Amino acid sequence: MRSGLLAAFFAAACCTAGELSVQATTDKKDAVYKCGEPVRVSAVVLEDGKPVSGKTVTYTILADGGFSKKGKFVSDAGKPWTFDYKFTYPAALRAEFTVLGDDGKRIPLKKGYDQIRFAGGRIGAVAEPEKILPAGKTPEDFSAFWKAQLARLAQVEMKELERKTPAKLPGAYKRVDMWDVKVSCVDDVPVSGYLAMPKKAAPQSLPAVLLVQGAGVHSASMWDVFKWAKEGAICLEINAHGILNGQPAKYYADLRNGRLKDYYGKIYPSKEEHVFLDMALRVVRALEYLRSLPQWNGRDLIVSGASQGGWQALVGAALDDKVTLCIAGVPGFNDIDGEFSPARRMPRGNFALAIRKAGTTPEKLAELLKVQSYFDTVNFAPMIKCPVYVTMGFVDLSCPTTSVCALFNRIPATTAKHIAAYPGGVHAKCPATDGDAALMKIIKAAKK
Repeated sequence: MRSGLLAAFFAAACCTAGELSVQATTDKKDAVYKCGEPVRVSAVVLEDGKPVSGKTVTYTILADGGFSKKGKFVSDAGKPWTFDYKFTYPAALRAEFTVLGDDGKRIPLKKGYDQIRFAGGRIGAVAEPEKILPAGKTPEDFSAFWKAQLARLAQVEMKELERKTPAKLPGAYKRVDMWDVKVSCVDDVPVSGYLAMPKKAAPQSLPAVLLVQGAGVHSASMWDVFKWAKEGAICLEINAHGILNGQPAKYYADLRNGRLKDYYGKIYPSKEEHVFLDMALRVVRALEYLRSLPQWNGRDLIVSGASQGGWQALVGAALDDKVTLCIAGVPGFNDIDGEFSPARRMPRGNFALAIRKAGTTPEKLAELLKVQSYFDTVNFAPMIKCPVYVTMGFVDLSCPTTSVCALFNRIPATTAKHIAAYPGGVHAKCPATDGDAALMKIIKAAKK
């Protein structure tokens, strides 16, 4: 893989003083192996950063192919617990450790995050990641379907429906021009977000950045657009659903508990009814809107997001050939077929979980996977021509290692692609450092 695999985050849990954690490591710093090469996973229980004996630890070790091993051990400060494994084909492994208290129960973290709520740690490994390919097939009419959807979008005239200064604009943000904007899109659901740019920006002077959101039901973020606007870019962040921005918490809670409840884990009976269809078209329309702004320099068009936002960023780069840089942190919804294939890749939640529950017959399973395939990033990947920066965590429960590898390997070799991997990285702890640096370089170059 171009740019190599970066090693970091061997301790999967961040604990404050007095809390217990498990420092999990592999015998290779980057946790990347060849098939047939032995893998050794080691685990040490730490208290206040120092090895400690006598603590009971439960563990679960999963690997592609259906491998699963669970057990317990008692920590020894002078000798790490170890487990040996050997990959027989390109695949991934994930090891999870949880420290038990004297009462035999898990110990809640004082400051839990992401999918880490109890004292413990995680580490992962992968064999020959450059050889991991998607398990499913691209639908024969994939290109035709999306061409028709872009034509449907083109029938809706691109118009700025609203541009207003946010009612509650913090004083610091007044260093830039900022607006709450709405732009026309399909099915009478607008592109909705915050737009910001440097004050008194000259025509054709600024790069344009589109930020897209991870899963959930939220307002767009003023802070995120301010951050890039003060550096010297036009920045637009859109919320994922075309809803209002800056509303009371109850507004978003009602949507989360109502019509948008578990929208990323539902069964959609057809591709035309899938929630991701119009979400993708709103991304395309947002990119079109940025290109229409007189301050855009006509050259630099960047799309960036993580998780569901990583999915949106990749789809935007695939469907709009004017995009010049794509930053996709821990992208979601890749290689959904993987766990249902003979490779039996590690399971994940969201759409895959829903399919797992509803696909009670081979025919029904195939039908559900076919619908999802029109939104799987592995099928968009061959269309991406601009430079791409991807991140992945080897212990990411939402976006398994093999799913991100399958996506990355489908991006053409002729595309400048870069990947940063974190062997102990959970979903929320895989920063897109390299991608953000590339974006900052573009902004600085535009100022010259």
